[in-house]
Amino acid sequence: MKVWVFFLFPFISFSQVIPSAVLPRIQAAREKRNPLLIAEQFYGLPYTSHALSKENPEKFVVDFSGFDCVTFVENVWSLYRSKGVDSTFLRELERIRYARKPISYENRNHYLSATFLQMEDKGLFKQVIPPLHRVLAVKNIDFLSQFLAPKKWMIVLPDIQRMEKDLGSMTYVPSASFSKVSSFLQSGDVIAFVSKRKDLDYQHVGFIRQQKGQYYLVHASQDRRKVCQSVESISVYLKNHPSMIGFNVFRPEYAH
Repeated sequence: MKVWVFFLFPFISFSQVIPSAVLPRIQAAREKRNPLLIAEQFYGLPYTSHALSKENPEKFVVDFSGFDCVTFVENVWSLYRSKGVDSTFLRELERIRYARKPISYENRNHYLSATFLQMEDKGLFKQVIPPLHRVLAVKNIDFLSQFLAPKKWMIVLPDIQRMEKDLGSMTYVPSASFSKVSSFLQSGDVIAFVSKRKDLDYQHVGFIRQQKGQYYLVHASQDRRKVCQSVESISVYLKNHPSMIGFNVFRPEYAH
């Protein structure tokens, strides 16, 4: 199900936004404080790339028919926070997807590092792994502005460039250190994988599930083209994806 919602959505009346099949999942997830119960509802749905607007006018998209890795995480988090209330879900989705109002292409969080910084500032996410285990990433993040520069799209490029400069430095846990920091992790944490590219922050994101002493990835998988749980553990997943040099783990505030 896809819903196109513009920035005036608080004043629009919807018959229903959250699919009815998801509502009992939200209730159970909140009772057990386990957002993965919501994530499981979407297993098997297709991996959908480029789901959001490629230029202005920006549409506020709500789409439960498929996800990319980012829209999967932000939708599950927002559904959990919604308590099953449509208007709350829309507010939470806007809060994680956009840096500020009005809704526009330039105000969207195009980089996961911007999303995490924003959510940390609001007290909604927190870094899980202590700084002692992280190293500095040597990056000059400008992938998006370089991609957009030759395009003739309706985008204010200097705004994108300013956003990139504001990202600042980032740290991460090297892939080889996963076993050393696994004791800090728990099911429902968000894990973001750092790209080896110098112009890009993160390459992929998903949820952690702890199961029988191992840690698995619940995500919208580009490799498998669907929402699923990884067959291999995260430590093996990192070894199989050398384009990812490390990761960071964030714990969303699921209590409220």
